[in-house]
Amino acid sequence: FQHYYITNNLRMTEFTSFNLLLKAKSKDFVKKICHESMNEHDSYSGETLDAIATTLDCSGQETETLLNSLCGFNSKIVQNNIASPEEIISLFPEDFHKSLASLLTKIIVELLPFWRQQIAENQVSLPKLAAFSWTVSTEQDTNTPLCFLNLNIKDTSGTESVNAHLSKDSLASLLSGLKQIKSQINQLTS
Repeated sequence: FQHYYITNNLRMTEFTSFNLLLKAKSKDFVKKICHESMNEHDSYSGETLDAIATTLDCSGQETETLLNSLCGFNSKIVQNNIASPEEIISLFPEDFHKSLASLLTKIIVELLPFWRQQIAENQVSLPKLAAFSWTVSTEQDTNTPLCFLNLNIKDTSGTESVNAHLSKDSLASLLSGLKQIKSQINQLTS
């Protein structure tokens, strides 16, 4: 099923663009192109496109099509958790250049762990509460009790400290809201 899904979602023209890689001067350059296709997939720099186009003796548009096709192919392999060389090589059309398919398969297998790690590191996730602390004291001017709450929030960019000053009423409102959240979670888990 995966083979059918991936190959049917890649048009033959996308596989045809892979043939530009036959003009590469080395296997390392093909590996670099595969790496760049996944590294800069949001928008390829003019410098990257020019360097590849010059080396492969093709237009900027052909280079961009090649990079987009490689990115699409490699992304589908990563998303579908395909890892074995046999599974990867079976994704190429039967009439595809055998040596190029073999080379691309070896490169993809080699780069897969890096791509998976990169995707995991760049994954968007909600911030998480790492720690919290509080103190209660009275405001000197009004002699009103206040709760000073410090939340340490962790996200992909690191940990950030958030401070809040809560009056008795705002603390009661917060606690009421948290009790409702707890009740809803308990209903979902029981």
